[in-house]
Amino acid sequence: MKTPLFNYFVLLLILGLVSACSKPLVIEDHNNLDLTGTGITGQVTDSRGVPATGAYVYAYRNPRSNLRGPADFESQVNKKSSYFLDLVEGDYYLVARMRLSGADAGPPKAGDAWALPTKNPVRVQPGEITMVNFVLQGVAQPMLMREGTLTSGDTGFTGQLVDQDSQPLPGAFVIAYPDTDFQRMPEATSPSVGEDGRFHLYVERPGQWCLAARTRTRGQPIAGEPYGTLGEKNSSCRNATSGQVIDVGTIRLTPYRQ
Repeated sequence: MKTPLFNYFVLLLILGLVSACSKPLVIEDHNNLDLTGTGITGQVTDSRGVPATGAYVYAYRNPRSNLRGPADFESQVNKKSSYFLDLVEGDYYLVARMRLSGADAGPPKAGDAWALPTKNPVRVQPGEITMVNFVLQGVAQPMLMREGTLTSGDTGFTGQLVDQDSQPLPGAFVIAYPDTDFQRMPEATSPSVGEDGRFHLYVERPGQWCLAARTRTRGQPIAGEPYGTLGEKNSSCRNATSGQVIDVGTIRLTPYRQ
């Protein structure tokens, strides 16, 4: 016969098991952040590996705003380069920004820095912490965003962007199309280039890609905007080979004439 005391201990055991099962996931990272539940964490540094203290990581539900304007979620980077976005499960489009002004909002300006994850969107699974690190670019140039924009990979093109005087053109970026109709939205976009003008454009599939370069991020080129293509008409196209990043040489940008 079970005594009241026995029943009491059984009840305590059951309550303990329930409590253990319902306890949220806790991750202690090396920067002493207590991370619970579901979300995205990681580190944000500059190109030298210095913590980007004061930078912000923004998460958008969709890319319709080109990852500009108020974000759905944001997190500031701490002194040890870490951030944490407390999110529910789903897909998120991320961008890290450090504004020269120190503000957490406002349009990107010269002197700011930014970075994208390896691939957008980033998927968050229920009850899991997803790790995403960022290395800020030294030149802040908003870029055309699209679902699946790649910032790393093994298939694509590399080269250099120069101005009309053959000098590297920081802040410019490369856009890619499957044919020479350069008037519509590109299918692939590179990050903007740094002081050396070197670009890396990664594509999702092998085959023909026609390359152009510009400095503005929206709409058709305007008069005076630095703009150029890899060559004239069909000579602006190259074939991407799976597993290779092909050096296509120099793309010269000159003031656009309408």
